[in-house]
Amino acid sequence: MAKIFRLCSMIASLLIMSFSVHADAESDSDIDALLDMSVEELMEQSVSISTKSEKPLSKTAAPVFVISADDIRRSGAANIPESLRMAPGVQVTQINPHDWNVSIRGLNDQAANRFLVLVDGRSISNNLGSGSFWRDLQSIPMESIEKIEIIRGAGGTIWGVNAMNGVINIITHSALSTKNAHLTAGGGSEQHGFGRFDYTKKITENASVRGYGTYFNVADANGDKNFKGQAGSGWTNGARFDWNDKQDNTVMADASWTENNDEETGSLTLLKPPYNQAINSEPYNHQNGHFLTKWEHYLNAKNHWAIHSFYERANVKDYQVQMKSDIFDMDFTHYFSFDERNNVTWGGGYRRTNSDVGNSTMLKLNPAIFSNDIYNGFIQDEMALDNDKRWILTFGSKFSYYTQTHFEVEPTGSLSWQLNDKNTLWSSVSHAIREPGYGQTNNTSYLIYNSLRNVGGAELPVMVKITGKPGMDAENVNMYQIGWRGAFNGGLTADTTLFYSHYDSMVGMTSAGSPTLNNSLGIPAIASSLRAENNLKAQSYGAELSVNWQTTEWWRNYLSYAFINIDVKPAYATVKSDFYAVNKNESSTPQHQASLRTNFNVTHDIDFDVWWRYTSSTVANKKPINDYFNTDMRVAWRPVKGLELSLIGQNLIQTQHIEYQGDFLQPQVTYISRGVYAKFNWQF
Repeated sequence: MAKIFRLCSMIASLLIMSFSVHADAESDSDIDALLDMSVEELMEQSVSISTKSEKPLSKTAAPVFVISADDIRRSGAANIPESLRMAPGVQVTQINPHDWNVSIRGLNDQAANRFLVLVDGRSISNNLGSGSFWRDLQSIPMESIEKIEIIRGAGGTIWGVNAMNGVINIITHSALSTKNAHLTAGGGSEQHGFGRFDYTKKITENASVRGYGTYFNVADANGDKNFKGQAGSGWTNGARFDWNDKQDNTVMADASWTENNDEETGSLTLLKPPYNQAINSEPYNHQNGHFLTKWEHYLNAKNHWAIHSFYERANVKDYQVQMKSDIFDMDFTHYFSFDERNNVTWGGGYRRTNSDVGNSTMLKLNPAIFSNDIYNGFIQDEMALDNDKRWILTFGSKFSYYTQTHFEVEPTGSLSWQLNDKNTLWSSVSHAIREPGYGQTNNTSYLIYNSLRNVGGAELPVMVKITGKPGMDAENVNMYQIGWRGAFNGGLTADTTLFYSHYDSMVGMTSAGSPTLNNSLGIPAIASSLRAENNLKAQSYGAELSVNWQTTEWWRNYLSYAFINIDVKPAYATVKSDFYAVNKNESSTPQHQASLRTNFNVTHDIDFDVWWRYTSSTVANKKPINDYFNTDMRVAWRPVKGLELSLIGQNLIQTQHIEYQGDFLQPQVTYISRGVYAKFNWQF
């Protein structure tokens, strides 16, 4: 409470100061520019996620969705996962105040490792499971984001490893696009406190540097059995440099250090009575530092190249494992046109990851110190089939070599037909892979206490040992898509996609033998073994729709809807599913999701925004989750230039609801509560 009081006092003091300060800021002009854009102009905004080069959204032969800075601001989303609920085909499940499951087109669980997440081109993934920990992105302030580009469906040809079901590309503001100082602060019932301050210094006419610092603190979680815990906090400090000579070169460099802390829940396996210890508030600490740089050089208007590299160091510690990792990544991309009809993109890259895992009773890796290398090259040609460039054929492939699965090929092809200036039809066929994490492909064992069993009058523990498998194959998918994107009179645009996917060599668990009574663990125990195998296959099909309608100059609406059906089966007849049900992946994904956002410009200085969401029922870890309907609301006021005050209510329909049931690693059920927070945003 004292923290909230100090935060409110700071906001009040700054508010008083703001009325006597002439703010030389561009926030109002930026907002005006966005409000003045028609939905047709929004369709023409440039995106780079489908080809790595800028291209109008309306002419992209892929299901691309863009979340703009204004969408983020008016949604009231407090973090990146919350903002991703705007996109059709993206499943976002909140576990507690700082943990989320995020997936694209299903197969939703905490690993969420069948799509790729990028921040300014830097891949965000962990080496053990090859997925992303969304809690570690909370320190990215929403005000720093220029836009989020999302491509649903296989993106392996351009982006490579793990871009199996899609790519999420988070792009932050250039230092050249910000001026002077920017302060954000706020807090409330669930978002206890957050703040951000950055200052941009113009070095020359063509170069600027921005320093920044952020902090956040979220509420404790409420759960079943009177459980309370899992508060979270974190901070980031960093700087970004941008230079553009306005002729041939652009250079960007970014460096930051982040530390996140929260409290874990779970179940700790012991090798002595009672063999199991409930964990309710064990500290979790994640430290991450990175240095990122990019140089883009234009030889002429139709010929340019870019070099992108980064180094990252991370240290993760919780009650199960401690892991240190170093990542070096570099890639080169060249774009050129060799005639009026062909635009070619080619390039290559290298990524090395060094990891050091501290073994524990529950988790053992052998060797505990290991390295992974990825070498890749790609080429893609965008070919106009007619003189008017209304028919565009795009084809290419990625060629990669991985330490675990060796050589992989990821081809794709698409065809688009621009019927007229307002309508485009497109179709695509793609093949993509997911590289298994080190924890699935090597001599890794995970020990889990299951129960006690009476044997000859003695109570003995039943232990389940999960092991990885050397020589694991990559998961792969063949994906077929068809879509239409169009604009109508009256400020209405629509984008729809139909898709079918066939997955093979999916990783599941299989029994590695019958339970036996032995001393292999150093104590008398009934040991049951499971082994990771490429033993599942699946197919999915569905439809996605997004509609934008600018009803009047002061009223705009955004509708999205997604339907998906997933069928998971054993890859061969002898597969047994005694620990994980074969249908685990299909039941964890909601078949229906809908979102409706409506933005009212009550006056030039006052906004009123409402966001309705519906998610159909699911099953998480054999436990049913009811469908739920929720509403967020936001009201904002800009009393003077450069200052915005807003009040946001989240999950207002219900006092609390459940979106996820705990698994064997985190057995506690936690509730997502109704929340309200205030926000102060000042550029000066």
